[in-house]
Amino acid sequence: MKTLPVLACLALAACTKEPAKSAPAEAANNYTVNIAAHAPYAAGQEASALITVTAAPGLHVNPEYPVAFKPEGSEAVKFGDERVRLTAGTKTPCADKAEDACRVEFPLPLTPEKAGAAKVAGVLAFSVCSPEKCLIEKVPLTLAIAVE
Repeated sequence: MKTLPVLACLALAACTKEPAKSAPAEAANNYTVNIAAHAPYAAGQEASALITVTAAPGLHVNPEYPVAFKPEGSEAVKFGDERVRLTAGTKTPCADKAEDACRVEFPLPLTPEKAGAAKVAGVLAFSVCSPEKCLIEKVPLTLAIAVE
């Protein structure tokens, strides 16, 4: 019966040459990360994007971890360094422990080099903690921006 191997292969998603590209289940349940445009963007003028890290219930964003963005592959957007250290902006306290921040916004300084479509891409390194442990995460981010 030839359909069984095909069905098993489809069910297990093992027929592709590339491994699945998804976050570990633990990571997906412990935080969300978002990057958003903070327009307007003009060629040659410093601007920013806004990165938001939100910890899942029972966790908080680790204030002692050096949050950083490592830019990747963009000629149209320049950053201050090969690894941009981010400073926390707006913090939202946790409902169960007000001294901890469960949501933190990080402005990402950048300078678009030329007018037109551009891409902000890189990896964000951050940490979220529970009372028992801290998780250190690295998450790829991509944002399309329009530069005047």
